[in-house]
Amino acid sequence: MDLLVLTWFFSLLLTCSTLQYEGEKCAVPTTNESGVCISVHSCEYARQLLKEGGNPQFCGFKGNDALVCCPVNQRLVTKTSGEKSRKLCSRQYDKKWVYYAIDLGKKALSKEFPHMAAIGYGDNIASIVWLCGGTLISQQFILTAAHCLFSRDFGPATWVRIGDLDLKNDTEDADPNDLRIIKTFAHPKYKSSSHYHDIALLQLEKNVTFGSYYKPACLHLDNSVPTSLEAIGWGKVGVFGDPSSHLMKVGLEVVNYQTCAKRYSDVSKTKLKDGIVDGLQLCAGDVIGGDTCPGDSGGPLHYRFNETDDMVKHFVVVGVTSFGKGCGGENSIGVYTRVSGYIDWIESIVWP
Repeated sequence: MDLLVLTWFFSLLLTCSTLQYEGEKCAVPTTNESGVCISVHSCEYARQLLKEGGNPQFCGFKGNDALVCCPVNQRLVTKTSGEKSRKLCSRQYDKKWVYYAIDLGKKALSKEFPHMAAIGYGDNIASIVWLCGGTLISQQFILTAAHCLFSRDFGPATWVRIGDLDLKNDTEDADPNDLRIIKTFAHPKYKSSSHYHDIALLQLEKNVTFGSYYKPACLHLDNSVPTSLEAIGWGKVGVFGDPSSHLMKVGLEVVNYQTCAKRYSDVSKTKLKDGIVDGLQLCAGDVIGGDTCPGDSGGPLHYRFNETDDMVKHFVVVGVTSFGKGCGGENSIGVYTRVSGYIDWIESIVWP
């Protein structure tokens, strides 16, 4: 509590009589305007009055928070983290607004993951090297890992392909669409020497028209996640295997923080100075060796949101594939950047 509020707090204790609750109607004494009792910190009128040496009308308390009578048009609107993402997801998958088939449950993999993107490197589209994955989250943005923005061997990420299933063959039921990357956004706290804040956004040259082959994933907004998740990508099939040209999927289980922190406790302090950070990273693995591997980086760790009375089924991305120890070994554990820890940053760029 700042000094002005603290001084006013003690003075009002000596003068208050009838108390009111948060949300109750009141009348502002100086102007006789209609008001409402809210936190002093949420009322621009009260904050300005205190700065000028005046005292706003006291209503009561909510816990340790003082409530004041605030003119209705002077309330500060507090932005709820994830509000834009939540509204856009609800609109995108609301049954009232879906005019085309969304068939996530088909056995055919061609339309199973319409949010999946491949990230390519090189200037000539004919010789692009596809090394990372990503997630389509809006008409013009791909969510990926920050370490995917640049390849030591092939330079910066330049292309995104959506709607594909097999990167080398065109015999599958797919609709590959190659789009240039016009701008990249690494998280401002990301450092290539570290595993923290490994998240980035790619802005595409034009808007994607959504359909059965291209459809965005929603963002998971809470720290708690389902125990069973799924990862997809075109990465290596095993630590010594070759990259798969065909999109692969693997079911994974969330690994608790203590187990994961112990597994990665011997990683260089340069890479993991504070160990695994639970609020910003998420661990998942499989007892029989299911895992993400090199080439899967940047791709989604997601779950399927089942159909409800109001919304059609769709994918929700929980994590971004970041790093691991080898891949595919027994009891393997991969580390993913936790999407919910970066919602405000994502929204500030994608939906400013």
